[in-house]
Amino acid sequence: MVLTRTVEPDLHLVLGTPALVEGIAAGDRIRMHAGGGFEVVQRGGNICLLVVLATPADAEELAPLRDAFDDLGGIVEMPPDRRFIVITVPAAAGFDAVEETIDAWTAPRGDHWEYGNVYDPDGQPLNWWEQPHPG
Repeated sequence: MVLTRTVEPDLHLVLGTPALVEGIAAGDRIRMHAGGGFEVVQRGGNICLLVVLATPADAEELAPLRDAFDDLGGIVEMPPDRRFIVITVPAAAGFDAVEETIDAWTAPRGDHWEYGNVYDPDGQPLNWWEQPHPG
């Protein structure tokens, strides 16, 4: 499920970065297709990261990650079952800063992370961050 707001009959603004739907992040505008598919019409400028936790993290463990991404203009979210984390961060923060920040937190814990909207299914960069985007 993706939290959206309807902009036009088949055009939706993604309000929250989904963990289990690849290719989109908060701020994107998507066009819905019959059968449940979608296409990204306009990028909102946010990178999505998914962290699969080796062991559940508690609020105290998560605080440094939240603080670090807050400094980059991002938001860190974890569902109640604490099995994964979704991070939304502006692409303007820069990939080097994003990767340095996420690696510093995940490496000591043995967690796995990946981008959710940076590569196509064949592993090629989408390069949407090189295009102009709203605010």
